[in-house]
Amino acid sequence: MLEHDRSNFVQLLRSFPEHITTSRKIMAENPVKISTRGLRNIVIAGMGGSAISGELLLGYAGEELPVPAVVNRGYNAPGFVDKNTLFVAMSYSGNTEETLSATREALQRGAQVVAITSGGELAGLSREKGLPLVEIPGGLPPRQALGYMFYPLLMLFNQNKLVNVSEADLDEARQVAEDQLHRYDPDHTQGHCLPNHIAQSVYHAIPVIYSGAAFLAGMPTRWRNQFSENSKCMAFGNVFPELNHNEIMGWEGLYEVNKHFRAIFLRDEEETPRNKKRIEVTKGILRQNKILFGEIYSEGRSRLARLTSMVVIGDWASFYGAMLHSKDPIEIGSIDKLKAELSKV
Repeated sequence: MLEHDRSNFVQLLRSFPEHITTSRKIMAENPVKISTRGLRNIVIAGMGGSAISGELLLGYAGEELPVPAVVNRGYNAPGFVDKNTLFVAMSYSGNTEETLSATREALQRGAQVVAITSGGELAGLSREKGLPLVEIPGGLPPRQALGYMFYPLLMLFNQNKLVNVSEADLDEARQVAEDQLHRYDPDHTQGHCLPNHIAQSVYHAIPVIYSGAAFLAGMPTRWRNQFSENSKCMAFGNVFPELNHNEIMGWEGLYEVNKHFRAIFLRDEEETPRNKKRIEVTKGILRQNKILFGEIYSEGRSRLARLTSMVVIGDWASFYGAMLHSKDPIEIGSIDKLKAELSKV
């Protein structure tokens, strides 16, 4: 099955725990000072694999932040951006046109801008304007650079007392990722492999990913994106309780259509009692409508470790999905085609 990984994509998955270690070293050796005096709002700007870092951060620590924060995906900065805004520009390549456009707009409005990137135009702009710059290792597909984007972002906020992350939690996140690697790597695993089982369960089907714990609100998007880019399959996602106010009715649709979906519930100990009940009722509705589903439980003690565990499981599941679909996970032909056509405009 692994012969379809012609680009040795599996090595990118194997290196994830080391990304956490390297990110900690980068931030320890080059701390970034943010002025929080007069700070009224925060914008984390990015697209795709860069934007998801912001989503995961806001889920992980949103209730700790002293001011409102949003993730901005697009060419324009939000209308409220001004001199009292912390604007974090995130682009792994440094050449994401939407992020560059929004960043220039934020600079024109006097926002405090910090960049996280591996280089490109964003790094050049940061040096030209004398902006704080977190420079990370390059050369990876952006979707597999999450370790170099999310953890520096988290530590940037921690260094400036916007959130609180302990060294012990970072240690545990790294250890959980390492432990999972040995269980999910095809060179090590024997018998049952959870991500491979997930991939098998959604083979010739469309995964629909649901999460119930508030801090995992960004995780269905991460899984959806990874299934799309790596496995080359359509995927969808939503969160509780929102999906109970609309999407749940879709499961009453034609069975001839809905039988092609597979629901995946991402479970965690921080689910509120009301959301736990919502999940149980929703599972009953799926059973009633003969829709197959499965449940995946986070691993670890700390919230950061549990979030990390969900990232790792989803990434490996999308890899095994690519193998089942006879696809090289690194190839993104349609995205490359789109960029080539845009370059002509």
